[in-house]
Amino acid sequence: MMPRTNSLVCCGALLLHVALLAAGALSGQSGGAGLGGFALDGESAIQWKLHSRIREVSGLTTTPDDRVWAHDDEWGIIYQLDISNGEVVKVFAFGDPGAKGDFEGIAFADDRFYLVESDGRIYEGPEGAHDERVLYNTYETRIGRRCEVEGLEYDPTDRVLLILCKRPRVEALEDHVGIFRWSLDTKALLTDVVLIPESPLAEGVDEKRFNPSGLARNPQTGTYFVIAAQQRGIAEVTLDGEVLAVRRVSKDLHRQPEGITFTSGPTLLIADEGIGKRARLTLYRPSR
Repeated sequence: MMPRTNSLVCCGALLLHVALLAAGALSGQSGGAGLGGFALDGESAIQWKLHSRIREVSGLTTTPDDRVWAHDDEWGIIYQLDISNGEVVKVFAFGDPGAKGDFEGIAFADDRFYLVESDGRIYEGPEGAHDERVLYNTYETRIGRRCEVEGLEYDPTDRVLLILCKRPRVEALEDHVGIFRWSLDTKALLTDVVLIPESPLAEGVDEKRFNPSGLARNPQTGTYFVIAAQQRGIAEVTLDGEVLAVRRVSKDLHRQPEGITFTSGPTLLIADEGIGKRARLTLYRPSR
């Protein structure tokens, strides 16, 4: 059955966390609200077509009151989405006429929104009223020297933004998925980097590579879901580098899955770029 649808500037030594593969990890049997608890098929999916103005949706985040937000990939424009119908409820922007950049991820922490560019530059600003332009701050991380960035998430345990690397540019990151950590308190990049070996992730989706496009914290398990648009894969991992599960998503449902987030339910949400058509938002609830 098809889904229902409507028309820091810091450098330092890298701390390697060795991945420990749990039994049954690649089969996705983490159960409960983990990756193995989501069916990820047409019968369980609810899918909405998004407004044409966010055809190139690039990232998702959820605020503590369970409101869901998306961002544009070329402008610092943030959209609140109604997940019951996929409609845009509210839109505001960083700057006037608007910050322009290659935006690849969004997160929310301490009543502030954060956007990250592919070179690691971070933008920070408050929530605006509908159609408002708000003042914002920027922070240089220089992560772009070491990797191409695609994905941002907040880790409330350590009060850090997690910055996800899509493609490594230095030998120390080769054959790994790297996650950098940027402190909200010091506004600086921390020296330790979570390194997750790429091979079990790629093998879990029968591919040679696993190029991440989004990162989301599961509020019920405290684990993290990493999505890879090119390979249409999702991995559940910990920040100790442990790989818990790896699965594919349906190519019929997901043409280019770029953004990922959770509501508190938890409901898993995935945003796909339009690729010449309208972008889509897909909702999955735990199947058991």
